[in-house]
Amino acid sequence: MIDGCTYLGNNTQPCGCPALVGRSYCSEHYPLIYKLGTARAQRNKDKKTAAAVWDLESEFNQAVQELVEEGYNFDEPLWDVETEES
Repeated sequence: MIDGCTYLGNNTQPCGCPALVGRSYCSEHYPLIYKLGTARAQRNKDKKTAAAVWDLESEFNQAVQELVEEGYNFDEPLWDVETEES
C-alpha cells in the first residue's frame, strides 16, 4: 500500500507528503491529477457528443427514408433562391 504522495510534477522525486486514504496523492496534488477537463473527462464528453450526433443522424436518415417511400424526388430543387450577380 502506498503511504506517501507519488506526484512527480517537474521533479524526479515524488512529493512524499502523506497521501489521502486509499489514494496515491496528497490533498494538494489530488485535484491537479483528477481535475475536470483531463483526458478522461474530455473522452467521456466526446463519447456523449458522438452519441448525440449518431442519434441525430439516425433520425435524419429515417426522415429521408420516409420521404423516399412517399415518392419525394431529391433531384428537384428544394427552393428557388434569387442570387445577386455582381
